[in-house]
Amino acid sequence: MGVFALLKSIIGDITNLSFDAIINAANNELWMRSGVAGVIKRKGGASIEDEALAMAPIPVGEAVVTGAGQLPARYVIHAAVMGQDLVTDVGKVRSAVRNALFRAEELNLKSVAFPALGTGVGGLELDQAARVMVYEARRHVARGSGLEQIVFSLCDERGLDAFSNLTGRDIIVCLGDSITYGFPFGPDASWVNLGAKALGIKLINKGANGDTTRSMRTRFSRDVTSLKPAYVIIMGGANDAFMGYTLEKYQDNITEMVTAAVNNGICPVIGLPAPIRIGEYVTDEVGIASCELDGFRNWAEEFAADEELPVLDFYTPLFDSVTGSAVPAYFCDEAHPSLEGYKALGRASERLLLYLKKGLQ
Repeated sequence: MGVFALLKSIIGDITNLSFDAIINAANNELWMRSGVAGVIKRKGGASIEDEALAMAPIPVGEAVVTGAGQLPARYVIHAAVMGQDLVTDVGKVRSAVRNALFRAEELNLKSVAFPALGTGVGGLELDQAARVMVYEARRHVARGSGLEQIVFSLCDERGLDAFSNLTGRDIIVCLGDSITYGFPFGPDASWVNLGAKALGIKLINKGANGDTTRSMRTRFSRDVTSLKPAYVIIMGGANDAFMGYTLEKYQDNITEMVTAAVNNGICPVIGLPAPIRIGEYVTDEVGIASCELDGFRNWAEEFAADEELPVLDFYTPLFDSVTGSAVPAYFCDEAHPSLEGYKALGRASERLLLYLKKGLQ
């Protein structure tokens, strides 16, 4: 195994893989008569189904673990992508992948292999399955994982093309405002550039001075989707606060961008906006903006927790918990980091970027 968890697409028979676990595309009653389940039972033995049936039924979207019988794998993780109607959808597959990966982590496994869930009798298109499954795998890795290999085992070239178009992605887009751009020093001083150099990964700086989350949403297709990244880091809110945008507008814009990312197989990362520096003389504009930004930040943190999305915190590195205010040396004005401030953000981003690196080709 490599140092980093690799997402890889291959053509092959999943039952021949000597992995810690292979994933079975199961129904919620866990009987194994046809499709991937039938092949696993035929090659691995009836004991696999017997173990599974003892735990049935399970909710659609859940996953349980059995032994692998005579297969070279150690375990079979049965991910229920459908009920007895044998119908599935993107939401069911998303939950099934998520819970299968949870079961792998609980057992401290290092390698798992997935078939294209839901694309047989479930009727899900290969492209749809690829987008949701690869997204879920990257989301899982980005939140911290002991897995070292996640493989998608496909039946033919058509399946391989659908999945490798996503697993082969190797860039991260950083979408934001002037703090992403690197104002007033320029992109070379930005946390984006510092992080890319420190970790040897491709970070594309799509920060725009003065941008609100509404502007980011407007240019999302051009600056994010069209580039086909693995991840997008969404960092904004300060200009919304200064312009008097409501929390509801901020929520709508972030939610829309996250939805667009997920629908295109891109894993979104939620940025928690940096603090505003309150100087000796506090203007009404700065004071109000700071309060509004606190509300944006609190909601973003809760939203990311609810959606189980990775988070990049740019508040804590620039904030002094002892004084209860932003660190003056880290700012060159009320809102923009100094050179030392950008270095602090660069250092703070490295842990998350290391996790993201595991999900890159």
